[in-house]
Amino acid sequence: MNQIEFLLILGGKMKIGGHVSTAGGLNVAIDNAVKIGAETIQIFASSPRSWNFSEPKEEDVSLFLEKANKFAISPIFLHGVYLVNLGNSVLLEKSINSLIQHMLVASSIHAKGVIFHCGSRKSFE
Repeated sequence: MNQIEFLLILGGKMKIGGHVSTAGGLNVAIDNAVKIGAETIQIFASSPRSWNFSEPKEEDVSLFLEKANKFAISPIFLHGVYLVNLGNSVLLEKSINSLIQHMLVASSIHAKGVIFHCGSRKSFE
């Protein structure tokens, strides 16, 4: 089977995309998606290696939504920070707050969900 036959079999039911950068603003993610021919994307709403969180500006959210609609980029998913650990009582509150922040951004950009790594528990005492 060649690539064309494979794509015809899919019949447009499966979308291809990638994790794209938001460096320069949330709306830049759509530009990056268009550059690689993505139909769906995953993005970080903030640095994945920091608890610090900056809420996106309304203008950036509006431009993101406008571009996503124009280029039919959907569905969209956010990826939570790597620091989230729901199995660690010391990090639990920070983890929950981080996930809430990401869910609020996900809602504002009409994302389908937030992907995150749940973490682990070192011992079961």
